[in-house]
Amino acid sequence: MMASTEKLPSGRWRGLYRDADGRKRRVSGTFDRKSDALDAAVEEQAKAKRKAAAADGRLSARTPWGAWWEIVRENRHFESDAGRTEAALVRGYVMPRWRDVPLNQITQRDIQRWVDQLERGKAPVDMVDPKFEPRPLSASYVQRIYSPFRVSITAALEEGVLDASPCAGVKLPKRQKRPKKFVSTDEATKLAAELRSDYADAVAFMLDTGLRPGELTGLHAHRVDLDAGVITVAETYVYREKKIRPWPKDRDAREIPLSARAVEVLRRRLAGRDLREPCGIEHMRGEKCRHPLVFLTDAKRPLNRDTLAYHLRKAAEAVGVEAKSGYALRRGFATRLAEGGLDVFQLAEVMGHADINLSREYVQATSTARARVLAALGDSPKLTAIDGGVGRRGTERGTDLDNQPSRSAPKRDDQDVV
Repeated sequence: MMASTEKLPSGRWRGLYRDADGRKRRVSGTFDRKSDALDAAVEEQAKAKRKAAAADGRLSARTPWGAWWEIVRENRHFESDAGRTEAALVRGYVMPRWRDVPLNQITQRDIQRWVDQLERGKAPVDMVDPKFEPRPLSASYVQRIYSPFRVSITAALEEGVLDASPCAGVKLPKRQKRPKKFVSTDEATKLAAELRSDYADAVAFMLDTGLRPGELTGLHAHRVDLDAGVITVAETYVYREKKIRPWPKDRDAREIPLSARAVEVLRRRLAGRDLREPCGIEHMRGEKCRHPLVFLTDAKRPLNRDTLAYHLRKAAEAVGVEAKSGYALRRGFATRLAEGGLDVFQLAEVMGHADINLSREYVQATSTARARVLAALGDSPKLTAIDGGVGRRGTERGTDLDNQPSRSAPKRDDQDVV
């Protein structure tokens, strides 16, 4: 059966076609014109044939990249916001250059030229925003755009559509390693003073646990063990999907010990709550929820990462410091642990990193680290009295490893750590 159309009682038209198994299918949506419905049916039937040919190893190397990507995309599954991001990058940056180019006509030279154009802001783009103006892109952003394109070429090799990879030898711009923003305890105190209590508690808790924003907003009450002084990180709130994912980023649940301040925050957040009430958010894989989320807004709604980031930016503006994000709090946590002497393997375990090199990237250069370098060179570091009272011993819960005051420092009532 060739692609065809049918007229609906409403007067609109719908496209019809048969898939690779010969089953009759309808094109999603309806059309004002018969010709538009027929064009859509022809395209869907062509897609079905290409998909069947790819499955049988018969797909032609002359297939346009855009058509091949539609096949590859169907086999890519995301249970996070990453799928939305990838789709936007492909639509905006990859499709304008490669949509109509046959796979066997994609050359290494053309790919390299495209990558270089992306970096300079000269590559073709297709953006939804009419006010968008092309601009040079960072090395990391170019790599993110290039990633799904490379995936598609790798898939073409694996399926036998291509015999060699045109991506071989392509040189991507190198990322410049720069110090990433992190939040110190002093900055956290200032930020908290500008935040509502629900967001101030979230900031304090992230700084003392190193949770990712999605892990914080997805933390359920039954994962808290105040007697043992630990939480188990096992779920993530995927805000854009409005779903709870039943594992953290690296898929392995982990335990994090709680500081005295973190325990205090949890007691405050859970006080008077019904801990048997479900969270009310759909869980992926159809799992039934029987417990509430720990962190809610004052309006009793689930905290979400975007709103938290907004309030953090506003607080930073109010106190005159650089804009901070949830990940800046996470980096602050890792930096404090490293400053306190925690080895990189333990740090990776607490942070939930499968690769210890990721943990190294989170450790930032602080004044304490710089003082150690100077001491190694023979310079005696200057001692600074820090407001806030007598410092606690490093083995106590809640110890601030990067901000230990001297015992002679006068205590001020307005210097309590939040």
